[in-house]
Amino acid sequence: MVFDRNPSTHSNEEGPQFNRDGKIELRSPSAMPALPGFCPNLPHPPSAKSQSLSFVNGYMMVQSPLLERQLHSGSNHTSPEGRPMTSPNGMKDVLDPTDCSGRYSFFRKKVDRENHNIALPFCPESKLPSFLEHDRRVLLFNAYYEEDVHESAIEEKRIHTCDVYFYVEDGTMEIIECKQENSGIVQGRFLRRSRVSKPGRSCYYEIDDLKIGSQVLIYSRTFHIASCNESTREFVMKYHGWNEEDVATLPLPRDRFAESKDAKMRQESGAPGSDRKRKMNDLKQVMESMLGKETSMTDRGMFLENGTDALCFHVLWDDRERLYGDIQYFRLFYYLADDTVEIMRVDAKNDRQGTFLKLLKRSKLPKNGRVADSVCYTWKDLAIGQTVNVFGRSMLLARCDEFTRQYYLSNGITLEEDMTLKMPEKKFEVKRDIPPYNGFGTEEDSLRSCTGSLNPPPPKKDLQKMRDKSGVILQFNAQLVSDKTDDVTRRFVLSFFMEDDTMAIREPPVKNSGVMGGSFLRRQAMKQENGTYFTAKDMYVGNILNIVGHQFLLLNADEYSYRLMECDDQTFPFSDFARLHKTLSSKQNEIKEHFVKDHECTGALDQDELAKCCKSLGLELNTQELITIWRKLDKKGKGKVAFTKLLKLASEDQWGGEDSTRFEY
Repeated sequence: MVFDRNPSTHSNEEGPQFNRDGKIELRSPSAMPALPGFCPNLPHPPSAKSQSLSFVNGYMMVQSPLLERQLHSGSNHTSPEGRPMTSPNGMKDVLDPTDCSGRYSFFRKKVDRENHNIALPFCPESKLPSFLEHDRRVLLFNAYYEEDVHESAIEEKRIHTCDVYFYVEDGTMEIIECKQENSGIVQGRFLRRSRVSKPGRSCYYEIDDLKIGSQVLIYSRTFHIASCNESTREFVMKYHGWNEEDVATLPLPRDRFAESKDAKMRQESGAPGSDRKRKMNDLKQVMESMLGKETSMTDRGMFLENGTDALCFHVLWDDRERLYGDIQYFRLFYYLADDTVEIMRVDAKNDRQGTFLKLLKRSKLPKNGRVADSVCYTWKDLAIGQTVNVFGRSMLLARCDEFTRQYYLSNGITLEEDMTLKMPEKKFEVKRDIPPYNGFGTEEDSLRSCTGSLNPPPPKKDLQKMRDKSGVILQFNAQLVSDKTDDVTRRFVLSFFMEDDTMAIREPPVKNSGVMGGSFLRRQAMKQENGTYFTAKDMYVGNILNIVGHQFLLLNADEYSYRLMECDDQTFPFSDFARLHKTLSSKQNEIKEHFVKDHECTGALDQDELAKCCKSLGLELNTQELITIWRKLDKKGKGKVAFTKLLKLASEDQWGGEDSTRFEY
């Protein structure tokens, strides 16, 4: 397609315009052909909306317009101080660190100053968040509410004083009722920290709702704001515009019942709230004295001198003048460390006075019934034959122990002889008959069911023994002691578990024997004929065990069991070679004569000949003791040893050396 480049031929027709170079000039975007990759410059520059909201150092901030446009567009934006943003004075740092309207992060400020030579502040709309501006700021208001008392002849209304805490950072409130001594009502926190909505409205209580003299309805309780502290008064007057009338302190209403109660306490026991001679914690007293508080005189010197020494007197109280009264016996302990007295009761047979043990807890004993240090009993006032007034009870001091008598004698006072008293008999102890075993569980379980509890506790176990001897098992080869020929040839493996003294018996299967092997006795604790349980001391070679009507003869044991028994001579006395060595040492000459007569030629002996030798010498040794001696002679297991080795073993002065190793469980 060819275009005519003569403009005169197309002067009255619409179409493309040509410039001087003969190129097509597009005057509007609609005249641009829609060809891929053909994007000429548009007549208007892009005008995307700049972002003005962002997070700086974790805070939500309102940013100024784009930096380039603000610096080069010539706009008349002003800083918070009223200076133009493009002026050098408007780019200065703000000196107040809490003012976020003209300050941003130090890192970004450093980058902008070094790389771009600018320091643009934030817009005036930005400010410090409330939770940072009012961090840990709490306002305290004193308030009260009235409670109607029904069906009472002594009071009509009860006044409850409270402390209202208002947390400015999030607008939450907390109400704590002030505690009163001996009030008899539940006190403490009335409202946990939370936002409280106004009744019937969707808004919350704010600071302006807590003016002095205002009433606040919170959970059907009308709180009357009476006063506030000094810091709260300064804050609301400075930042919320309160005047003097809004913060004027109002008096609390009179509580006539509390006034009458305080007056009664003054008449009976002194001013209310006074120190009742309560003993302060020693550590607290030391810490307060280090901070400058004066300390009163203490009895620390008496404690260091006397320690826990106490004088003991036997006293009696004759109360037969009263209806159903009787003579009662007590022990009076006088503690020399702090001059306190404690009176304990002596139990009597068939006592009708109850089961109490203390008549008087450890405290100072006043002479006239009132607590005062100047009129309390001391050790000088106590003597045999004297009476002591114990809060209206006349008690006679009749006897004392030897320490008390020696203490008075060391201080130059001789006490009189003890008075003869008929001490009460001991209580008769009723022995409870244990019912027989019912067959359910173990005997310990059945015995626990006789305690009278609906939920009896399980029987106690020796946890220390179970922990120390866990996995320690003694294994023996056993044979049935019976008149039947078939039973004599049967062999069993008896396993004894030392952690809980239980045993299990298993019969190895033998082909073509006619007896099915397997488990003969499951693991359990077995009793002897005398009613006691089998223990580890009953496990030794040669012993006959009567188990479930069968008698088992222990023939031998494995190497592990032998070593364990030889290293624990307290539990296994028949494996104590030190004791057997002393026995052999006393028979050295007899052993030499015996082998000279019987073994002149061979000069060797086996285990059976060793047993005959010991029997001929008059040594009553069982099979386990013979095995213990033979294991020391035949260490290599050859079956025979020279008789000179036995003489050498018996002639040694002291046993020890390489074989005296300790076996570990």
